Amino acid sequence: MRVIASLGLVLAACAPGGGDESSTASAGATSTSGDSTGAPTTSGTTAGGTGSTSGDSVTGSTSTTGEPTGSSTQSVDSTTDGTGTTGGTSTSDGTGTSTSTSTSTSDGTSTSDGTSTGGTSTTGVPDCVPTEQVEVSCDGLDNDCDDLIDNIDVGKDGICDCLNIGILGATGFAPNANFEAWLEDQGSDVTRTLLANNPGVITPAFLDKFDLVLLDRIERALSPEEAKAIEAFVKTDGRGMITLIGYNFDNNNPAPERDRANTALAPFGLAYQGGYFGNAVIPTFNQNHPASKGIFDVNFAGGIMPVDNGNQGMSTVIATVAMMNAGLAHQTAMDGGRVIVWGDEWITFDSDWQGFADVQELWVNMVSWAKPQDFCGVPQ
Repeated sequence: MRVIASLGLVLAACAPGGGDESSTASAGATSTSGDSTGAPTTSGTTAGGTGSTSGDSVTGSTSTTGEPTGSSTQSVDSTTDGTGTTGGTSTSDGTGTSTSTSTSTSDGTSTSDGTSTGGTSTTGVPDCVPTEQVEVSCDGLDNDCDDLIDNIDVGKDGICDCLNIGILGATGFAPNANFEAWLEDQGSDVTRTLLANNPGVITPAFLDKFDLVLLDRIERALSPEEAKAIEAFVKTDGRGMITLIGYNFDNNNPAPERDRANTALAPFGLAYQGGYFGNAVIPTFNQNHPASKGIFDVNFAGGIMPVDNGNQGMSTVIATVAMMNAGLAHQTAMDGGRVIVWGDEWITFDSDWQGFADVQELWVNMVSWAKPQDFCGVPQ
């Protein structure tokens, strides 16, 4: 889904000046020649040219014939990938004075007489060219050139219309048709994958099509390879994960489901800890975090406490029940992906969609915070 876009030198030697008797010297060298009387004559050149002398002269003078001596001309042309041309002329006369003019172009024009003025220079990476005034295509591209990919929210519901969400595991004991239908109504593409009798299904290729994964009631532990794929999905690819717990389907024994969920959380230093707690209570929500801001009325019934014990990022408690964590929001790194560990599963049940005022808004907040940060950062 990510599209990433990615630029000889010919030296022309100079020709010597004319005179009755001449010699050619390298830059900065001197040459001697005798005149008709046999007296030595010395002439010099400045760096960047060759010199010739005639008649009686001393270094830096002009010839007795009035023609300049010690003069030289050097031109250099350079072309790089057809976009940059450098040319110039350097002249040293007999007075030791040199002048230089050059013209340089590199995706623009820069002209200098000993100095460089004006002109433009680019790195060779083309500027973004808008193809849509307001983004309407879910194609993984920044079509309106606002540095955000697929930032589309036609319904103004706060959830991007182009999100691909993967739900891993089965549903809980109560109906949750409203939850999945609601996600799809917001424009998201939702795919549920059962893990029972489906070993090794979580691979990098499997996860690549999703922007966000939701761990529902996972029926088995993840393999080490699957856990590594989830870790890379979040930490390296910068995508998101939300986990749920508290299904209470193992004879009121939290260990099996807790341990299964922890196989996905371990790479982030996160875990569910302890037994079931909370008996149809309303958590206290952290009003200073985007994932929980504005949330007050949400059910919590028989959950398991999420904890951060790995120091592999920064976690913030977003809700509590009786001084126990009910939810954590975890940032893996400055630019890394994000994980929300919610301590219950009732927020997916139809009964809570109908009976509690802020369940939908909690999902809007959590999805908006956990999704990739370069993707639909500001819904329109």
